[in-house]
Amino acid sequence: MRYTIKHTIETDADTYMTKVLFDAELNRRMFLECLGFSAYRLVEERTEADGVLHRKVECTPKLEVPAPARKIFGDNLGYLEVGRYDPAVKRYYVQVQPKMGGDKVKTTTEIWAEPLGDKRCERIVSVDNTVKVFGLGTLIEGFIEQQTRDNYAKAAEFTNRYIREKGL
Repeated sequence: MRYTIKHTIETDADTYMTKVLFDAELNRRMFLECLGFSAYRLVEERTEADGVLHRKVECTPKLEVPAPARKIFGDNLGYLEVGRYDPAVKRYYVQVQPKMGGDKVKTTTEIWAEPLGDKRCERIVSVDNTVKVFGLGTLIEGFIEQQTRDNYAKAAEFTNRYIREKGL
């Protein structure tokens, strides 16, 4: 299942991609306070000589999982987000690795921003979810999509408040 999520962010595209998207305070507060995750931890962040940024983040959302999915994935919906930002094309590529059921769920995401004028851009998130669970794949994919859309909408609102707060 492939889908695209778009939100207006109240800063220019370059500022969003270089100063906002990877801001440590923003991310910690967004995941823990805004999205209500029970855990958020930056595991690794390193930049290569050519400017390519690599990040690994452990996250655990608080979600009410549908009963059929709980039988397969348990109550721990934690995951490792493995990302790579390529400054040459100004895109962030992410692979989500679930702690449970990782052989059954594959989620990849690509994030970029397009200018909308002075101090505004459109953040675009292209997501591809594949769930290979006989008889439940479509149900779980739909659940993941709805949670993802909801979280990105909340994150956009939070990000815009943060940008105003920090004068970015």
